[in-house]
Amino acid sequence: MTDRERLAKFQELKELLNGPEAETFKNYWDGRFFTGDMTFIFDKTPYDMHFYEGTVIDVKMAQPANGYYVGIKGTQEQWDRFFANPHFQLSISIKHNEHPFEQLGSALACRQNQSMVAQVMRLIARVMTEEEK
Repeated sequence: MTDRERLAKFQELKELLNGPEAETFKNYWDGRFFTGDMTFIFDKTPYDMHFYEGTVIDVKMAQPANGYYVGIKGTQEQWDRFFANPHFQLSISIKHNEHPFEQLGSALACRQNQSMVAQVMRLIARVMTEEEK
């Protein structure tokens, strides 16, 4: 998948988060409290999603202007493993995973927003593997 094709998938994710998954994300996963940037890095390419009170405002292929707030960084191999088994806790655990994802942002922001990041990652896995199924 090219960087531009992946950006198109993130646009699909935006539509999913603002559409059919909006109620669950905002109320069950507490996304309504999230305002800021959530960045996902595939190898060295950052995909930044800007949220306002749980609504995705913008998606772009760039680093956030104000630095990383929360997010996940991984190699393509790490993402492929995650897409095959989207279990967030195992993917970031140094205890259970030889090559865990790197969390972006401050430790406090990561802990406060971990459930939202995890749910967005599960939805990324769904969107990225949609054609394969």
